[in-house]
This record gives sequence, C-alpha cells and structure tokens, in this order.
Amino acid sequence: MPIRTHNDLLDRVANNFWLSQPIWGETQVSTTTLLGGTMARQSLGFSKVLPNPLPTGVTNYFVTAFNTTEASNATALLAKIVNLGSIDISGASGTFTDGSAMPTVTELGVSRVTSSAVIAEVTTALNSAPGSISITYVDQDGNAAEATTAQALGASAVVKSCGMINLNSGDVGVRDITASSRSGGTTPTGVLRFLGIIPVSMINFFGGSTSSDNLVTAGFNLPKLGAGDELRVFVLGANAAKCIYGNIFVVGNN
Repeated sequence: MPIRTHNDLLDRVANNFWLSQPIWGETQVSTTTLLGGTMARQSLGFSKVLPNPLPTGVTNYFVTAFNTTEASNATALLAKIVNLGSIDISGASGTFTDGSAMPTVTELGVSRVTSSAVIAEVTTALNSAPGSISITYVDQDGNAAEATTAQALGASAVVKSCGMINLNSGDVGVRDITASSRSGGTTPTGVLRFLGIIPVSMINFFGGSTSSDNLVTAGFNLPKLGAGDELRVFVLGANAAKCIYGNIFVVGNN
C-alpha cells in the first residue's frame, strides 16, 4: 500500500525503504543581484540527486527530514528543480535551448499541469555589459506566446547568481518556456538556465548552528519525487559567499 499515514511511513522505514544522504553546496565568491529584487539571489547545489533508477518496491520518494549547518543567518528554499531551458546570451540576440515543461500531477483525483515562478541561474559567468533578457512562455492557464518585458542582467554576474523573472500582469506561474532572447549589451557573453521550482520546505540557517527540520511532524503533505530528481537550496536576499553541509533523509513510497 502507498504511504498515507504516519504508521505507513514507519512501516516503510522499518522495512529498510529509506536512505540518508550527505549533502553539501557552496558559492566561493559573493554572487551578483541578477535581475533586481530580493528573492532567490543565490543557488547552493547539492552534490547528489535522488537515486535513479528507482529501487525495487519503490515508485517515488518522500523527503522526510534534513539537517544543515551554515556559517551565517539566512532564509532559504529547499525545492525540486525543473530545467525549463537555457540561453547563451552571446551573438545577435542569444541562443535559446529548450528544456522541459512543468510536470503534470494528480491532486484529489484530478490531473493538472503545474506552473511555477521562474528562477534564472547563471551557469557561465556574464561579462561586464550583458544587456537584458526576456522570455516567451505558456502561463498558468495554458495561454501561449506571452513575452515578458526585458529585464537587465547583473554586470559580471558569477556562476550560481540567481534572479526571479518578472511575469506579465495577472500571471502567477509558467507551465513552459518556448523562447528567450537577449537585447542590448556590449559583446555579451555568458549562459543562464531557467529553473521551475516545486517547493519542499523553507530552511532557516542560524549562524553556525545545525538546523534540523522534520517534514513529517511539520505537516504530512509531502511532494512525491521521482528517480533522478534534483533538489536545490536557493538563498533568499543574500549574496555573500557561503556553504552548507548536512544530511537529507528520504523514504521510498510504494
């Protein structure tokens, strides 16, 4: 039977359908405020994704707990990421490479396509005059070919710098990105990846002490994660060089 109660969860743990993995991530230099605002300025990538292929007797995963240590106070988001595409900003208007759409999920017996905010993450450092970018996307209601107003990129933004894409008025999420282009700049160089997010939990770092979060006792409403899904930590409103390390605990659902 699938996990539906705390007792089901305990039964899966007792039968060894669980794992504990070390996690760590870092940015070695201060990141750049990429697109303005205070949200998601920095990405700390975990060193491992969830096991792939699925082990025998497992159909998906629940993250049930994690503990992390970081040197300074910060608020962060733990989330599964979806690669919505990327843009190499060099050339006449940049080159867009398509990624995946946001996944379809079943909630209360109803199937629907999820939508998400879009985080732009620098994967190859930008030059000193990178210009501005815009995206064309399918919104939360399935309306296609919505182009955003161009947003200025941060000068010389280093790898793992992040920023939120401003969507059009009335839109609250993106199902898919179909195109992206760059305008302006001086001999622009660099690469951005567009990430959709499926939130798992908020994290609070407390100046060098260990932060432990039990996602089961906090509320039994855990997102199901698949084989090879990647979890990331996005630091909110902070640019300083930092690192995290700790453990993440996962139970295999059947």
